[in-house]
Amino acid sequence: MRVLRILTRPNLGGPTRQAVALWHAHAAQGLTTLLVTGAVDSAETALSPADAGVPSVDRARLLAGAPAAGWLALPELQRRPHLLRDRQALAALRHLIAAFQPDVVHTHTSKAGWLGRRAAWDVGIGRTAHTFHGHVLRDYFGPLRSWLLARLEQRLAARTDLLFAVSASCADELAAARVAPRARIAVVPPAVPLPEFVARNAARQELGLQEDALCLVAIGRLVPIKRLEHFAAVLRHLPKARGVVFGDGPMRTALRAGSRDLGSRLDWVGARPDAVRLLPAFDALVLPSRREGLPLVAVEAAAAGVPVVGYDVPGVGDALAAGAGMLVPERAGPAGLAAAVQELAASTALARRCLDAAAARVAASAPERVAATLAAAYRGSR
Repeated sequence: MRVLRILTRPNLGGPTRQAVALWHAHAAQGLTTLLVTGAVDSAETALSPADAGVPSVDRARLLAGAPAAGWLALPELQRRPHLLRDRQALAALRHLIAAFQPDVVHTHTSKAGWLGRRAAWDVGIGRTAHTFHGHVLRDYFGPLRSWLLARLEQRLAARTDLLFAVSASCADELAAARVAPRARIAVVPPAVPLPEFVARNAARQELGLQEDALCLVAIGRLVPIKRLEHFAAVLRHLPKARGVVFGDGPMRTALRAGSRDLGSRLDWVGARPDAVRLLPAFDALVLPSRREGLPLVAVEAAAAGVPVVGYDVPGVGDALAAGAGMLVPERAGPAGLAAAVQELAASTALARRCLDAAAARVAASAPERVAATLAAAYRGSR
């Protein structure tokens, strides 16, 4: 089976890491995958094929009929709307689909979903699938733009053979927005590849963290939806705690300026590809996001033996359900997150119960397991 997987931008975020994990897992299961990605924004850190262990594919050779399995960069495909570039990206995707002859065209993220599925239908080759890693229909734009985007997704979903969402709350919200009937949206957890974690003492030494300090971590893009100013506020409620934020983005300057009072207690490290490997250095991961699809870092933290605290919001609530972490009502704010951290710090038994409950989530997100589920769905759509 040949799968053409299309992703808007290969940054260090969850969708890229999932696509890479699926490439490797499907290769082991005998599926041939061409992963096509666009360009990252200037403020983002890109994940390269070489770093991910996926071979680069030469576009000219593919179009000339050479066999292809690997990663192809398509600079015309960019996140921001641009009439000329979007037309160029659509034309390029048509040519790639015609040359690769996939059985399935599987798109991820909004822009790739809009252009990739349209290109597949124009060429008339392969079945189409789309994964919602979250959505931008709430908490991102005003009512009119949100409604227009929902109607666009609705039109695309009506013609798509397979629809996936990474969490039940994501699927429920898509159905509530009338993107597609709930029964049409299959919940498939994200594929989460796990690294070889650095031992706790070595990780602390690398990050300059004292051996006996209460150390908290947040990982994510520095954008409004992640609410990392709440992470800084948590530290104000915990005067002896240290905090580290891995990530970069357009709010970097504002967030750093707003947390100067914390001095050396809060370190804005920036984007680091190896951040996940260092998770054992920390006593808790804090997720102050307004919403998520399903945060990969919650799965990674649990696998690293780090309990998770977060607001009870879409995506985070799914990841920490059934005691897999400490869920805090949004109305409790940073003070509530800080109180949950203190509970964990005071009880190793509570932290262990959270990690034990999270084990099922970690197992469900094993790349080989997710890849097998998707392969069965591809074959079942025939």
